[in-house]
Amino acid sequence: MGSRQLNLVVFIKDYPVGLAITRKIQNILYYLTTQKVELYVISSRSKFKQPLDKGLDNGIPYENVEIGLSLNILNLHKIIMYFIRGLRLISKRKKKDCKNIFYCIGAISIENLSFILWAKLSGYKLVFDINEDYSFFEDQVKATSRFKVWTIHQLDFLTYHWATAIIVVSTHLEKKYLSRNVKHVLLIPVTAKENFNPDKRMFNNPLQVVYAGTFDLKDGVSDIIEGFILFSKVNSNSILILTGKSDQQVMYKEKYKDRPNIVFKGHLTDDKFYNLLRNADVMCMCRTNSGFSNAGFPFKLGEYLATGNPVISTKASDVENYLASDDAYLIDFNSPQQICNSLIRIVNNPEESHRIGLNGRKKYQKFFSSEINGKLFHDLLRTIA
Repeated sequence: MGSRQLNLVVFIKDYPVGLAITRKIQNILYYLTTQKVELYVISSRSKFKQPLDKGLDNGIPYENVEIGLSLNILNLHKIIMYFIRGLRLISKRKKKDCKNIFYCIGAISIENLSFILWAKLSGYKLVFDINEDYSFFEDQVKATSRFKVWTIHQLDFLTYHWATAIIVVSTHLEKKYLSRNVKHVLLIPVTAKENFNPDKRMFNNPLQVVYAGTFDLKDGVSDIIEGFILFSKVNSNSILILTGKSDQQVMYKEKYKDRPNIVFKGHLTDDKFYNLLRNADVMCMCRTNSGFSNAGFPFKLGEYLATGNPVISTKASDVENYLASDDAYLIDFNSPQQICNSLIRIVNNPEESHRIGLNGRKKYQKFFSSEINGKLFHDLLRTIA
């Protein structure tokens, strides 16, 4: 069977602009463009401003359905059109001369249930990409979001009954779905693109420490900030740069507004974001010791390691399955002091930190690159088709 016969319709929240999950999927899809797979992306109710409602992303055709639409009774007419347009697109993108696969990013929820059911009835094989276990969810979010999370948990039985295959981000999720007798379960931790500056040899002045993320409860941002404050007492020539935008980010920004060496950048365009990571000095990836945190996998870790800069990482989830103490500065949960100690060690031992950063990049190339994980995904598609 030639790969030309594969028709992959991707159903995702945000595309082409989005958060870490969007970048993970993009990196895999970019690899698939080299394998002559037919691709089409349907983005539903994206909360981000997109360059076009309908266009091409690196040659991949995509269409956004009702960007920014809020699901409330005042938008009833638009909500009806949202579902009609989505169902029509799913039908339209099915190809008679291809093996049709519907790739849903995320598990079944009350919102996407009708789209997934329609794809199944239309003859698509269903592949789900699962990155969280919502039975552990603990963040305090608005009621509508809590309801959606609850439906994901309650409808999980449909996810594993309907799935031809499931992509998972952690060994916890791998074991969970294998125990549900899903025939094809593929572990892909995270996927990142190359982002290395080979000419960078010295630390910036001031030293740049970076966190990028959503500021969710699982992200342990308080530990990073408190660890940096401890460090800045012995090394004042340093700044902590935090990127990302959320309600929680606003709370942190207000709390630390009187500290000029703690800078909140908000949401950055991809060019600015990757340039910041590539040319920064230290990356901080912190997680709390919670069931929700350990059931998933830190998305930013792959992007951090791709830079070749030294990474401070909590020993959360499967991190130690991929990294040892010579690849990153591994710390325990809830340890601002260990973050401080790692920063001091990095500054005082620049040759060692440079070597550890390069070792981390080797692990990126082995486990987290687009080529490695794109090939794994492509092989799975060929198997199930």
